[in-house]
Amino acid sequence: MLYYSQSWEDTYLLRSIVDTHEVEHYHMVASGGDHAFSLLRHGVTHIHLIDTEHAQIGHVQKKLAALSAPNRDELFGVSSRRGLLHGGKLEGFLQKFSRVFPILLAPGARKQMVQADSTAHRAEVYAQKWDTRRFQFLTSRIFSLENVDTKARPLGLIQDKSKKPRQVNYLDQFKEKILAHRLIENPYVDYIIHGYHKHSRLDYLQGNWIPESDALLFHLMDMKSYVKELPRARHMIHASDIMEGTDEEYNDDFFAVVDQACTPGSLFLYWEHRYAITVPHSFQNQWTLVKVTENDRVPFYNNFYLWKKQSKD
Repeated sequence: MLYYSQSWEDTYLLRSIVDTHEVEHYHMVASGGDHAFSLLRHGVTHIHLIDTEHAQIGHVQKKLAALSAPNRDELFGVSSRRGLLHGGKLEGFLQKFSRVFPILLAPGARKQMVQADSTAHRAEVYAQKWDTRRFQFLTSRIFSLENVDTKARPLGLIQDKSKKPRQVNYLDQFKEKILAHRLIENPYVDYIIHGYHKHSRLDYLQGNWIPESDALLFHLMDMKSYVKELPRARHMIHASDIMEGTDEEYNDDFFAVVDQACTPGSLFLYWEHRYAITVPHSFQNQWTLVKVTENDRVPFYNNFYLWKKQSKD
């Protein structure tokens, strides 16, 4: 199964990290590949993509080939609901929501939000045209934790019943992001509202950029096993939210493997969504949590942590 057609991690955030911190090698969970394409276009020359899912690796490879095609926009589904940007489990869930979305709002509500050019103006439109009882009632059910778990997320991230999930209010997160950014500047919210990028584009699809054919290196395996075989160097290891699907003992071992592979200046980035990740004290003694000022535009997956390995001096 293809779980993600897109990478739902803000590329502006990732670009700000690579601009601020210089490393030698980049390693990322493959997911939908958009985050990697964005960094390649931004100047990173090579990225290793790791995933346990054949479907995710194959999907990114199809995108890589499509970027060189004359009908690339059609292949990606830039202006439609069909194509390489669509078809994942999460995107299918969001597209179903986008189809009922117009009936939840007052007439002209989406258009007015698109045209609103300030946070204050968007807040006014939201209060007057969006924040209806019908909108609150139905979205609270569509985006209930149980519904999202079963219809939008990979089973591997929710099957460990020993973990106690944190409470997430998706409607509050959605409101925060839609007020903070214009839709033309936020493809993540634009997709949720329309079921495709009607008013925006993912940054690597702007213009006619084509990556080098050898810029991405693919590894069909789990991230911990992959990192364990890395030579010691200054790495950036991007683990997405994969530690949500593994227990504390496994995660402790993963932190140790990351520490062993990395020299000072290395970066370790991961997301929390529904579960808090416990960071071992041994890791905290060698690494420092880095504050990132770039705002995250994604209405979920927005609890991220960036660690940087320090010198022993």
